Amino acid sequence: MIQQNNIKEFEQFFNEYYIPAVRYCATMVKDMDDAEDIVQQVFIGLWNKREVIKIHTSARAYLYKTVYNAGLDFLKHEKVKAIHQRETITNNQEGLYSDSTITNELRQKIEKEISELPEQCGKIFKMCKIENLKYREVASELNISEKTVEKQMGKALKLLRESLREYLPLFLILLNCLR
Repeated sequence: MIQQNNIKEFEQFFNEYYIPAVRYCATMVKDMDDAEDIVQQVFIGLWNKREVIKIHTSARAYLYKTVYNAGLDFLKHEKVKAIHQRETITNNQEGLYSDSTITNELRQKIEKEISELPEQCGKIFKMCKIENLKYREVASELNISEKTVEKQMGKALKLLRESLREYLPLFLILLNCLR
């Protein structure tokens, strides 16, 4: 079916297996949006390579094996990105801390401003930016809606931008280093 140029059969195959394949992939990558992207790319790849693909099992088994491999590739890529990001932050921290007087002063100013945020606002800000939790995780932990978390983060960032206006470029860099 995939190896033939029958677009109707391929469309039927897509309609039958797209959602189950996304669910399967989501169990691997732990994010529905990423899973959808991966499965879409798999189907595009299957269509583009339909004339050279050699399927020795069922088309369904071939699809799931391809989704599995694409999911693994995605996870490996995410791991490499995370390592690179940590190295970049570490290098940035080393560069920032080379002028320790300015850095310590700025860091103290930022920490002071964060501590002066309204209680709920400050708690949510710390959970999102320092503990690196997602909005839905914060909402679940505090038993509030994601919309409340979003609004409180907006409020926190606005207050911090206003109070740290003169330090804004350095604040943005250090904000990543607080994690």
